[in-house]
Amino acid sequence: MDLHQRLGEFLHRLQAAAPAGTAEEALELVCRIIEEVEDELCPIAGETPPPFLFTGRMYAPKGDRIQRFADGTMVATTRRHRIYCRPNGAIAILQVLSRTIVLNKKGKDERPT
Repeated sequence: MDLHQRLGEFLHRLQAAAPAGTAEEALELVCRIIEEVEDELCPIAGETPPPFLFTGRMYAPKGDRIQRFADGTMVATTRRHRIYCRPNGAIAILQVLSRTIVLNKKGKDERPT
């Protein structure tokens, strides 16, 4: 499966997952699902720690690329995306170049639409 297909699968699984209740739970969910998708579908073996240069495999955001704000929001910066994890567990993923929101997931305390 190519990178764009795996990214689509990641977004699909993340949207389908039970909502998180906190920003920390939301980021853990993002990290768990991206690792599951890549372990199952990526032909490139994972490395620990992740390589500095892009190899074609997606990795969970690194700790030094995660900002924590006073209101409880966490923002993870990846190669092409910003992942916003809100204090209520809501997740928004922004594609940086196009400034398009590619995922908007409600937190546990929000009603589904």
